Amino acid sequence: MNVYRLTFFGAIFQFSCISALLAQQFNDSLQYKESISGLHRIYLNEIGDNAQIYHGTEYIRYGQKALGFPYYESDSMLAGSVNYLGYEYPDLTLFYNLVTDEIIIPNYLHNALIILPEDKVDSFKIGTHVFISMAAKQYGGIPTDGFYEQLFSGEPGMYARREKRLVFGTGSEENKYIQYNTYYLRRNNVFYMVEDKKALLNLLKDQEDLLKKYIRANKLKFNIKKDLESSLMLTTMYYSRLKH
Repeated sequence: MNVYRLTFFGAIFQFSCISALLAQQFNDSLQYKESISGLHRIYLNEIGDNAQIYHGTEYIRYGQKALGFPYYESDSMLAGSVNYLGYEYPDLTLFYNLVTDEIIIPNYLHNALIILPEDKVDSFKIGTHVFISMAAKQYGGIPTDGFYEQLFSGEPGMYARREKRLVFGTGSEENKYIQYNTYYLRRNNVFYMVEDKKALLNLLKDQEDLLKKYIRANKLKFNIKKDLESSLMLTTMYYSRLKH
């Protein structure tokens, strides 16, 4: 075993020991978590590009002449964080490619881009938006493996699957990226696709009358092009308050 490996494993051992010591010293869980987070940042700075997250494959932006872009929200990298192999990597910039369902980050030196292996990403955040990796074999009703945005984490919960496709124009029409959103209600750990108000109320019919009053009072619209997402989320949140 070379010197580097000894140093590396020594750092891991020291980090574990300090974590255990802090757990004994702090009764307040928030203070404990903040301390561990600070230590983890120092640890990541020390190991640099040897951190597991920087071992992805290189991503090349070839560029496609088309209206729009393949990424979530912006054609520029956005601030966020990634939970990778159980470790939180904060203060990153990243792309979420909705065409390929891939997370892309700069390498440690910021002179290239790398694709993170999907099976090693547990979750990630872009601003306040939380995306969770889900496997169809683990969650009833999930149609495909991939990342799903957690719109509401309560019981029941509301999630969105976001995808983009490159649609090739004909004649004088330009190529363009079009985004598609599919919504799922999670109830008792089973996911149900909800396309409109009728589908949602059918799943929550034990409180249907109160939900209809809430929808009318708040003038919620379930227009698929504009208000569907917010209306589904708000109605689900109200139902959760009624039940809990």
